[in-house]
Amino acid sequence: METKLSVEEATNIVFSQLENYTCWRFLKSQRCLKKKIRDIELIIFFYTSKWNQSYEYTGLNAEFVIVYKKLGKLPVQNHVAWVDYCPKTGDDTYWYDISTEDKLSSVIEELESEIEKTAIKISNQLEEDYESAIKDLLDNHFDEYHLKLDFVADILGMDSIIDKAHKIFTSLSDKEKQQVEDYLSGKMTSNWMYNPTNLKFIVDNKLYIGGN
Repeated sequence: METKLSVEEATNIVFSQLENYTCWRFLKSQRCLKKKIRDIELIIFFYTSKWNQSYEYTGLNAEFVIVYKKLGKLPVQNHVAWVDYCPKTGDDTYWYDISTEDKLSSVIEELESEIEKTAIKISNQLEEDYESAIKDLLDNHFDEYHLKLDFVADILGMDSIIDKAHKIFTSLSDKEKQQVEDYLSGKMTSNWMYNPTNLKFIVDNKLYIGGN
């Protein structure tokens, strides 16, 4: 039977190996890897299960976030794109099990693959051509990264998002269209009306008028 690791030992191995793999800076206090490119921060946050117990079970997952602090100080304002790193198969599709050396090795390999396809790819694109990288996110990865329109507009200009905004607006359900009518008449009836969201940005800036 394979020996199980302590929570600290297992997580530290993940942090150390992924820091070496990405060459990004690991911030111990925030449990994240970070790289800054111009006004953008690329961050991989790590999270651990509240059920973790040394030598019994250690669960971990992660999230890649693009942070753009020009839009505000709070995460709800400046987290402008994100993708989760979670198991895609197995009984638990939320936590990676890193309790033993074999499991840990397998998870690190999977995380490296996911990070290579997402965080490192975007980092390389931004360094090569900043604006083209943002346009690629808009054109080809909008839903995958939950991309924020105000972020794209701030870098590429409002004209760059007109068509996307129009497509989002025309695809609204009848219930959502009624919510927009409520919002325009001053009724705050839904969560999207209170915090920065794509729909709020579209309505506030009247971007649903026009487009193809």
